[in-house]
Amino acid sequence: MFLFHPYCNQGNCDNSYRNYCIQYWCVPCGTTQATFELWGGGGSGGGACCCQQGIPGGAGAYVRKTLEYPLIQGGWCYQLCVASTTCCSRCCCGIKGCKTWVGGCNLSNLCADGGLPGKTCCWAFWNSTYRCQDKVSWGGCGGWDLHSDGSCSYGGDCMMKGKPGFMYNACDGNNCWAKGMMPYPAGLISNMGGHITQNYQGNACIHEYMYCTGTTPWAYNINCNGGPGLPGVGSPSATACGGGCCYGWRGGGGLIRITYCSCWLKSETSNEDCAWYYFN
Repeated sequence: MFLFHPYCNQGNCDNSYRNYCIQYWCVPCGTTQATFELWGGGGSGGGACCCQQGIPGGAGAYVRKTLEYPLIQGGWCYQLCVASTTCCSRCCCGIKGCKTWVGGCNLSNLCADGGLPGKTCCWAFWNSTYRCQDKVSWGGCGGWDLHSDGSCSYGGDCMMKGKPGFMYNACDGNNCWAKGMMPYPAGLISNMGGHITQNYQGNACIHEYMYCTGTTPWAYNINCNGGPGLPGVGSPSATACGGGCCYGWRGGGGLIRITYCSCWLKSETSNEDCAWYYFN
């Protein structure tokens, strides 16, 4: 697999670098089938001031589209745009993740939206309304409904929403045991997507440790050095308790994977499996 992480995924939210965030892929001669898989970028966490805590950003959406000859042919070219990271968020409402899209012959609006933004509220860790709850998402109160909300995708044979983030609040009021549920998108680890569970570890401000230890390929690494982590994952919201303000962690970038093969190679004496190549 060739990983196409744009320049703007490496700690720089400036997505004006066309050669890094947008490129063209041309179908190799003899190709009779290609599958496009797209993941939107993750939503950022919300910023925090005074005594604010909150829920992580949401996961990017996932979409898959397969084209077979004559709807795809060697020499045709497709424009690819991979979601960049968001900026870090000062606002308590976070930043929606960036879109990933592909354009070209016989594709119509093939797009995966970025994840929903995270959100912080005052005294979230200690408010009796949220204590001893497994899933705090503030549905209907400026947050997200875990059953109906999510980032959308379009134009595919298979389209899966990106899940919102939520948090678990302990019963004893000790914020070191509050857990953020950072959502990851469908199509990577599981067909439906899911959540990565990681402790907030108290008032750790931007929660780089939480993000880095909870996302592959830096799992259990205390510092991922601004790397992109798992594509499309929602990022932690900041925590604060007096003093200054903290930024919510930036939403991660997306991913494009193209799997193509030449089924002219099939015969009674050849391997029935196509030769797969991956681009992202």
